[in-house]
Amino acid sequence: MELYQLRCFQAAVEEGGFKRAAIRLHITQPALSYQVKRLEDELGVPLFHRRPRGASPTEAGRVLLQHAQKIMSGINKAERAIQELAEGVRGEIRIGTVDSVGIYFLPPVLRTVRSMFPAACPKLLYRNSNDIMEALLSNELDLGILANPGPDRRLQQEILIEEHLSLVCSHSHPFFGIPTVKTSELKGMEFAALSPGTPSGSLIRKYLARLGVSIEVVATTDNVETVKKMVEAGLGIAFLPDMATKHDIPCEKTRVGRLWRSEVDPPLSRQIVLVNWKDSSMNRATKAFVEQLRQHSHEWRACTDEKSLGIKST
Repeated sequence: MELYQLRCFQAAVEEGGFKRAAIRLHITQPALSYQVKRLEDELGVPLFHRRPRGASPTEAGRVLLQHAQKIMSGINKAERAIQELAEGVRGEIRIGTVDSVGIYFLPPVLRTVRSMFPAACPKLLYRNSNDIMEALLSNELDLGILANPGPDRRLQQEILIEEHLSLVCSHSHPFFGIPTVKTSELKGMEFAALSPGTPSGSLIRKYLARLGVSIEVVATTDNVETVKKMVEAGLGIAFLPDMATKHDIPCEKTRVGRLWRSEVDPPLSRQIVLVNWKDSSMNRATKAFVEQLRQHSHEWRACTDEKSLGIKST
């Protein structure tokens, strides 16, 4: 029994078939089938029920999977422990995230990690949530920091923060200066919108559909900054994550912001979630990054709580 055969077998079980497993392992499907067949011949039992729409493990396959997972986990831990012993807190941290989180939320974390561990090298990949989940499962990323990701039994998720998506308008709009807007007041309004392909865009679309609110979308884009510029130019109003507009709105009565942010009733919010493999061991650099990420999230929540209570920070 070879480790490579076990890797092929484990991937086929976790992916529910040979085609997706071959893509994950970057090999051809016949090559993967050959390795699994060799393993079955060696053990003398079939490991899969092969069907037109995929493959599922037999009872023997399920037993083998339990042991294969423990073996692979032990090998990964041994490799990383030896590497860390030799290198210390250094190396690449592969992070997948969406635009708004990468632009507005992560920079303070990256700055702290860089100052504390100069040999650590965070590498950010900007993609949509589905692509990042696939990259995690293919071991192309160590961590995903996503907005409202879908569930996946192979991955663990940790909620970092929950933030509002507020209604944003320019100085010339009738909503300017209004603290709270009811969704019934949005009917027929012109909107610059995040495209439904983005996590927040999809959330906003479902929110309005659930409330039966019909709006007029004048332009759509995947880019949060572009939406802000459209709103500022008077093309329409928009729903945007609060982290994207914190420097664009007035924080004191004496300072006039470029934009105005209103809460909506009922409220709209999203969750920023840390996603990674279950039972996976992290190298020291990745652990340091996650620690700082959690600390930053805690400070963010505390700041948000103060604002919601009307407390002025000193």
